[in-house]
Amino acid sequence: MRIFNAAAAGLIAALLLYFLVSLGNIKAAFYFFLAGWVIFTFIFNRRAESIRKIWARACLTAAVECLIIPVAALLLPFFYGQHSVQAARQGALAAGQTVGSAMGGGIINMLTGYTGILIGFVLLATAYFSLKPVRRRR
Repeated sequence: MRIFNAAAAGLIAALLLYFLVSLGNIKAAFYFFLAGWVIFTFIFNRRAESIRKIWARACLTAAVECLIIPVAALLLPFFYGQHSVQAARQGALAAGQTVGSAMGGGIINMLTGYTGILIGFVLLATAYFSLKPVRRRR
């Protein structure tokens, strides 16, 4: 049962890794997904005494990935965003389309960034309370 839970948790962590890698290079993302699934499954199952510890590790890993995704989404347009602007014609219509896409992309980037940070903090809290030892009343 632990191996099944470790594989399911590894699948979720690998899917988040796939999203992270696909922001930069879509061709290599599937290979990162497969390698991440195997590696995360092994890491989550290694010396895990219980299923609770597996899922706590998965929450911690997913939280880190969720916190990295908005940062990567904010930084990658500085490296990849100029190609589309340079390829556009410099007419009035093209300039309006460029400004509109920049504004729309910025709003979507901001909303997804805040959502990723919120999900990351929720997963960090879940991992913290899962790993925290239970106090017993006497």
